[in-house]
Amino acid sequence: MIEDAVAALLAPPSDLDETVAGLPGAPGLYAWWTATDLGLGGAEHDGRVLLDVGSARMLRNRIRRQDLYRTGVSRLRRVLAGLLLDDLGLAPTWAAEVVLAKADEERLTDWMRERLLLTALPDDGAAELVGPVVQRLGATALSSDAAVDAEQRFLAAAGEKPVRPAGEVFRRP
Repeated sequence: MIEDAVAALLAPPSDLDETVAGLPGAPGLYAWWTATDLGLGGAEHDGRVLLDVGSARMLRNRIRRQDLYRTGVSRLRRVLAGLLLDDLGLAPTWAAEVVLAKADEERLTDWMRERLLLTALPDDGAAELVGPVVQRLGATALSSDAAVDAEQRFLAAAGEKPVRPAGEVFRRP
């Protein structure tokens, strides 16, 4: 079972948009890859660097609504945003957490769509498989000290969290 999951995540990825479109609303494992050296390290397989491996209760929602959409809820996006602050002209700001404005989110998503690869495996036992699968695949880039530094750079770029007066209505940037 573990070997099958590893093989599925090591399979050559197809086009990112095709992969995402085919994701089920079911539990499973996913692996994010890049062919570009981002300076984060990570295990290498067939010319690809392993960025992250995870499990999700609903693969489609995890990828579409978090990793490809909102920096506030995706560590992958926060790390990438920290690396790309200057290159993409990103300006993090505070909401309930540190977020990007919609135009910045779109630039980051476009960058991800052009450069990242995704493999996924629907599996009801994903939560129990993720640990052994990561051990087999090797260290992910997001587990590196460089990734922690990049995420901290993203958070620091937002500055101090503002204190909102009581009763003030919150509006997302």
